[in-house]
Amino acid sequence: EDMATAPPPASPTVDLGRSFTFVTEDPEWVTKILVGGLFTLLSAVLVGIPFVLGYWGRTLNNVAAGQTRPLPSWDDLGGIFSDGLRLLGVYLAYTLGLTLAVAALSCVFVAPLVALGTVGGLDDGPGALFGALGGLGTLLFALLATVLSLAAVVYLPAAMARAALRDSFSEGFSWREITAFIRANPGNYALALVFYLVASFLAQFGMILCCVGIFPLGFWSYLILAYGLGETVRLNPTSMPS
Repeated sequence: EDMATAPPPASPTVDLGRSFTFVTEDPEWVTKILVGGLFTLLSAVLVGIPFVLGYWGRTLNNVAAGQTRPLPSWDDLGGIFSDGLRLLGVYLAYTLGLTLAVAALSCVFVAPLVALGTVGGLDDGPGALFGALGGLGTLLFALLATVLSLAAVVYLPAAMARAALRDSFSEGFSWREITAFIRANPGNYALALVFYLVASFLAQFGMILCCVGIFPLGFWSYLILAYGLGETVRLNPTSMPS
């Protein structure tokens, strides 16, 4: 008699509830979040961005390491700033590269057709044809730009997570390893991004608190992303080897 084959064990998933509550498990969480909110406010003048990113990266590392209370302290501002500058460099390199790619596509494919469409007026046969092609090119360009932007939104958190976990700027561009990490953890990686989007939406309600609450809540939403990505690594450490 053939024995039934047992189904493979289900992969563990990121805990939704703890993603939103792990911050409050730290006895100093109020102070840490308020300081983070201050740096989030200062991000409007660029000064706070490295501090926010550096703290984000350290939280991610602590979660991936399985620390019970992963929120780092703010007593190493110089180190946090340095870590954040590395992550900021990764972010800017990707966003600048994407912007240049979209601009190049626009110049090569869309601008010539639009320019030709204005020659001789749209009432002329060739002008009308090129005008129609220009409109179609503009539409296709907009669709392509949207697809590239969505791909960047999905890809960039993994790239920054790798740079943070490996303490290396160059590791943020190891695209084979980064895409392999996403493919190895499709469910948990998607959950991490969804939890962050939900938290970002909820953070908008901070506007009710005379606009002040939006900054601590916004910082809290970043930490939820750090937790989700860190848990994804912790639950499948071979997908992001150290």
